[in-house]
Amino acid sequence: MIALRCLGCGNTQSVPLRAAIPFVCPHHGDGGTHILLPILPNPSAHGQTSESQPFLRFADRMLAFHRCTEAHSPSLYRDVVAQLDQRITALTGRSFQTTPFWRSESLSVYFGLSSQGGVWIKDDTQNPGGSHKGRHLFGVMVELLVEDALRNDAKQDSARPLAIASCGNAALAAAVVARAADRSLRVFIPPDAEPQVVKSLRDLGAEINICHRRKQESGDPCYLRFVEAVSQGAIPFCCQGPDNGLTMEGGQTLMAEVLSSLHQEQRIPSRIVVQVGGGALASSCAMAVETALEVGLLMQRPRFDTIQTESAAPLARAYNRLSVAYGSQRPNIDEAEWHRIAANKQEYMWPWECVPHSAAHGILDDETYDYLALLQAMNRSQGSALVAAESDILAAYELAQTSAQHPVSATGSAGLAGLLTLHKNAPLFAHENVVCLFTGVKR
Repeated sequence: MIALRCLGCGNTQSVPLRAAIPFVCPHHGDGGTHILLPILPNPSAHGQTSESQPFLRFADRMLAFHRCTEAHSPSLYRDVVAQLDQRITALTGRSFQTTPFWRSESLSVYFGLSSQGGVWIKDDTQNPGGSHKGRHLFGVMVELLVEDALRNDAKQDSARPLAIASCGNAALAAAVVARAADRSLRVFIPPDAEPQVVKSLRDLGAEINICHRRKQESGDPCYLRFVEAVSQGAIPFCCQGPDNGLTMEGGQTLMAEVLSSLHQEQRIPSRIVVQVGGGALASSCAMAVETALEVGLLMQRPRFDTIQTESAAPLARAYNRLSVAYGSQRPNIDEAEWHRIAANKQEYMWPWECVPHSAAHGILDDETYDYLALLQAMNRSQGSALVAAESDILAAYELAQTSAQHPVSATGSAGLAGLLTLHKNAPLFAHENVVCLFTGVKR
């Protein structure tokens, strides 16, 4: 029997093998925060195999793999992953592979780090779709395809359209994966989405919905129209955990690769700095850190720092409110209290009041939908919710071009902007090993 548990309220439910996997907690919509995540056996530390395809290497971190194993069809999972990846390769010329990870000598020198330390860069810009978003959505599609294969009434569900809200990268990744799986997709994007992205979406056959802000309406209009589409029957093919917790599975493969590589290099990460928009990437990374601690890949918890822009920083606001509410008791928040925090979402997370603008436009989400796991990760690790000035966003973008293997966007290099902000406030120690992510290609 497959089981899932809500990170927000703690509700646990079992799902019969051939039943549809729910995307949301039964209590979703009560005003609190709910993220339904699979309960899986402890995975292997470095992956099941040495294969470079992350969804084969880290198969045992995927609910679909365990469903196939329980159904006595272990080859089904591998077949689904291989066939979907082959179709994506035929469509884009790229497949999902372990992405580059290296110690940047130039950045290490820039931040004054010794040979025992360093700035370590994970470059996800060469994924199909040009960003890390494809990991999230490939994982969700694998779950859908495995479910189709296991259920007798799958044809009815496979006719339902997929839906996603995005300012660009997530929509493009979703369109690539949906086209490869021959599924219809509705994308909800803002009027200022990059023209090249919009053209690519049209070429991939996505149904484009341009979403304008409406008077007296609070929140991202793209997300609000997405929610309406889901309420009308569309499948949430998205990068927001509260709307589809399965999106976290694929996202975790990124940090799983990082932590495995560092362990093999005999390096211990002192901190991880991740840019935050809606929060799914950073939450996935935080969950991968928890898994690494559980299986002994990490012996100590690295500081977990998040970065938003001064133009939109709802997560930093929430973390400040947590500090005010709990004061010196904050490090000792127990599970029951986290459930109370999740139930009172309105005390910590609500849409940013001003229309944001930044060169890092991909992290200008009005709301950090996956804030709960990030509050937990920062609190447990004594990390920071950093807010970068636009000057640091631009400086990091320029700095990234000199140290990256591929051109990276200002959104994709925003984690480095966080490191600049952090270093100004409290310079790094010479022996620190710091992880930053380059997540989106410059178009």
